[in-house]
Amino acid sequence: MDLKLKQRKSYPCSVGQKSFSAPSKLECRFRVHTGERPFKCKICQLRFKSQGQVVSHSTIHLNETPFACVFCEKKFRALDHLKSHIFSHTKEKPNFCSKCPKSFSHTSNLKLLIKTMHSNQRPYSCKLCGKTFTTKGNRDKHLNSHLNEKHYRCQKCGMRFRNREGLLRHLKPHDGIEEYECSKCDRGFVYASRLKIHFLRMHADPSERRFECIFCAKKFVTRTTIERHLRSHLGEKPVFCDLSDISYSKNFDLKIHMRRVHSL
Repeated sequence: MDLKLKQRKSYPCSVGQKSFSAPSKLECRFRVHTGERPFKCKICQLRFKSQGQVVSHSTIHLNETPFACVFCEKKFRALDHLKSHIFSHTKEKPNFCSKCPKSFSHTSNLKLLIKTMHSNQRPYSCKLCGKTFTTKGNRDKHLNSHLNEKHYRCQKCGMRFRNREGLLRHLKPHDGIEEYECSKCDRGFVYASRLKIHFLRMHADPSERRFECIFCAKKFVTRTTIERHLRSHLGEKPVFCDLSDISYSKNFDLKIHMRRVHSL
């Protein structure tokens, strides 16, 4: 007896390029384009695109956390939140960008990349210079460069900053919180970037040090580090201070100069 395999029906979206396995999923997707939110939470009146989103949202009001992580003891109100959290353990990045090779664990990060890097829409403009931005946050940060006002003051040393992010970065060395620990030597670091630099300098496999200095035969892991190293031999100082005639070979030296001399 011949068995015929039943072909799975596909429902394509007339606006986008995606297809769906059920009419209900297509209908929900179509509301992304129309902005329609016909389903309402009875407690807080917040509106959603589907009834499933209402059910998931309602757990916030119940204060229940039924979804537990199998890797740690964390619990979550919604299954989607648990799935996103699990990626922090598995290091999976299933959300791929169609415009570049980057991928992300969370769809929100992918959407932010597309909005800020691959979109031609820049709806937020600076009223002082006309420069446009993809997000309101970036526009507001830019405005501080015109105002040159530093509202955020460090209570420990008096240093001031234009934005809250700058103050929080500055506070880490004061607090002595070394949350990034090296897996090879247990040395702690305040910043993840410092840990990465330390690991490349101290623990990189010799086979990874592909870039050799022609002057002293010292080897480096990345092209950037050897280029920075070569400046010490060549005497190049391409990093200039905008407030004086002094130049440096490294950005780090310029930052120290700006803090000590110009209090920036």
